[in-house]
Amino acid sequence: MQTVRTMLLLLRHEWLREWRQGQWLAGSLLYLAGGIFAAQLMLRPAGPLAWVAIYWLLMLFASVYVLSRTYLGLSNGLLMYYKVSTPGVTLWMIKVLTGTLSLWVLMALATILMGVWMGYPIQNTGIFILTQLLAGPLLATVLTLVSAMARGAANPAQLMPVLGFPLLVPCLLLVHRLSRMALDGLEWSVVWPYAVAMSALLVMILALGTLLFPFLWRD
Repeated sequence: MQTVRTMLLLLRHEWLREWRQGQWLAGSLLYLAGGIFAAQLMLRPAGPLAWVAIYWLLMLFASVYVLSRTYLGLSNGLLMYYKVSTPGVTLWMIKVLTGTLSLWVLMALATILMGVWMGYPIQNTGIFILTQLLAGPLLATVLTLVSAMARGAANPAQLMPVLGFPLLVPCLLLVHRLSRMALDGLEWSVVWPYAVAMSALLVMILALGTLLFPFLWRD
């Protein structure tokens, strides 16, 4: 119970710290709004496949923008405080949860903006929501781990995309396939194998991060 209470307090602290700073939300909204508006002008009218592609491309780069701050944005003093007071794996899981919540907020806002400016071609909203719910923790896990790996490098901002995109490619392929199914309004029986594959990939990356993070945290 004490561990759970500590994790909840850390999650509340991280979430409040992110919202008090506010730069990530303002920058991400500006990025999403500008990208969607430009796409709407250039691709008028945008077909359903273009809608899905634009949505996930914008979410990919917005995710890199937001989650690169997970560890790269920590000051040395705050990082030292975390190292003294918090187990590394616990903090990493809290960072993943905070990143997941942030991405879910951005996905909801991007869906609303694109629905207003470019229409809403999704036939099965339930499948699309499931895709968003799975994509959030998947992207957050990969990019949080990569942010921790890149922090000690000489050029972390340049190293993060190099490390992150190879891991993100299989994630994006599964996300795109599920989104196509939502676009076509397919039955749920066709969707579950891909949802299970995304969940299995998430568990694998979480296990990898749990094994690697103590070494990263020690350095």
